[in-house]
Amino acid sequence: MTLPLPARRLAAALAACGLLGTPALAAPLPVVVDKVLLQQPSVRSAQALLRAAEAQITQVRSDFLPSLGLSYRNSDARDETQGRPVDRNVRRSDASLRWNVFNGAADTHRLRSAGFTRDAADADLDSVLEQVAFEITEAYADVVRLRQTMDSLQATIARQERVEANVAQRVDAGRISSAELDLMHVRLIQSRTLLGQLRAQLGTAEYRYRLLTGEAPNDLITPGIRPAKGDADIDALVERIHERNPRLRAALQRSSARKADIGVARGSFFPAVDLSLNKRLDNNTIPVPVSDTDRAAQLQVSIDIPLGGKNLGRHTEAIERHQAAQADADDLLMKVSREITDLYRQLAETREIAPLTEQRVIAAQRVAAAYELHFEAGRRSLNDVSIAQEDLFNAQRALIENHAQQTTLQAQLLSLAGELRETLRTRYQPVFIAPELFGTTPYNPALAAAPVPVVDAPPAPEMELSPANTPKAAKPAPPINTAEEGSTASGPEQRLTAWVAAWAAGDFAAYRAFYLANFQPGKGRSTLEWENERRLRVSQAQSPAIRIDNLKLRQHTADRMSTRFTQRYSAGHYRDTVRKQIDWVKEDGQWKIAAERVLPQAGAHAAPAQTEASQ
Repeated sequence: MTLPLPARRLAAALAACGLLGTPALAAPLPVVVDKVLLQQPSVRSAQALLRAAEAQITQVRSDFLPSLGLSYRNSDARDETQGRPVDRNVRRSDASLRWNVFNGAADTHRLRSAGFTRDAADADLDSVLEQVAFEITEAYADVVRLRQTMDSLQATIARQERVEANVAQRVDAGRISSAELDLMHVRLIQSRTLLGQLRAQLGTAEYRYRLLTGEAPNDLITPGIRPAKGDADIDALVERIHERNPRLRAALQRSSARKADIGVARGSFFPAVDLSLNKRLDNNTIPVPVSDTDRAAQLQVSIDIPLGGKNLGRHTEAIERHQAAQADADDLLMKVSREITDLYRQLAETREIAPLTEQRVIAAQRVAAAYELHFEAGRRSLNDVSIAQEDLFNAQRALIENHAQQTTLQAQLLSLAGELRETLRTRYQPVFIAPELFGTTPYNPALAAAPVPVVDAPPAPEMELSPANTPKAAKPAPPINTAEEGSTASGPEQRLTAWVAAWAAGDFAAYRAFYLANFQPGKGRSTLEWENERRLRVSQAQSPAIRIDNLKLRQHTADRMSTRFTQRYSAGHYRDTVRKQIDWVKEDGQWKIAAERVLPQAGAHAAPAQTEASQ
């Protein structure tokens, strides 16, 4: 059973605070792939076949070495010599050394064939590894896609239920027909039926993920892969995949092995020349015969000339098998080429329409909200409102599926090139879709870039920390316990300086340590989403510089205070200046950030648009 979005966010926050026994955040996709890849049965099978191919090479190499034979005879017999029975005991030992000198280079070609077969098995292992890595990536993305789609549908159902309650009140008051209420019942039944179908699909996807990874799919994040420069050139991509595709490599190696088998068959047409050395080591016969060999050494050369059509048929078979293997390789090349072209075109189209899917969601949110207002004013029918809500869900679903499709298509192309595992280690990048795009409230991208909501804070008595800037009419500050560690006289100011230093250094771990473990960023975002977002902003900023001016402090209680200041931020070509307030609380004797918000500029009724880069 899948928990709703608020419940999952609460569970993630509790686990992050150590209040739950299980971790809230699952391992990133590259870690999952590396951890479970070698445990898959198909991978273990390919590894065993590779070891078998290597053992076959060892067997073939032994044919180049001579064979040593030792024999020992121990017999008791009753012979008859000149009509007289004799009990004879024979103790005899011999040694022989046999070496094949020439067999038409059949052993050489057999070794080449075994080497190509081993290379084919190695390519098969790479192919299986890439295929399993793609299956894990696909399952990971599928779980995330279905969960996000269910969250969107649940928000739509909640909105439909609110409209239904409004309609019911109007029907009870006799203002509209009861048919309008039936219409909302139909829409809700359709949505709840679809939710059940999605829940069943999610259960299947989660079960598949558990089968592949052996882990529960907890709090997965939308996966993504940064594009490489060569990915935009279809011709270069096709050429690279032709060179590196593991299945193609395996097929070509098998074709080469079958070609070497032709040389093995041709070697059977030549006479086989064997050199053998036989030597008697010991001979003891009782009673001693009249004549016997006691010590002897013999050098023998034997030539075997094959006759009949057996070898001719073997040669013909080898030729035909080579042609079949080469035809299979050519057929696979055409199939891979078609597959590459199709996947690339799909990926290019998916990337091109990605911005349009987001614009569609924003427009659908506005239409749905406007139609509800128009319905209240009697300018739109309830059917128009229902259609607008359904269009909003379809737009959100298209956005979610677009992100998932980009990841799976790109992963499949990389798998064909044999580069997926390496790319997940070097170019993996989680994708963060703005949570507001999953909601039903109209979304403004310009304002949504701000990391925290703008709050029009009421004026309050403040204390300048800089003596030179202290106003003459400033009220005295509340009493300060300077003996306490992290006192208000210096604690927050020093902590703020260290916070700025950690941010400018791009050290997210140090930056995160200044906030409470369950820090609430606002705007409906969870702590986990805020952490992932800020990790990217802090660690990837280009030469960030932060300056704090006009720092002021206000103490509320002994363990709570606020700082206000003007923040000047620059990174790369970006610049901005905002007024900000940070609320501090003392936790375990250390001042931590409990809230952070941007203040409106002086004389303005609304704060200017900010970007996430400048929290």
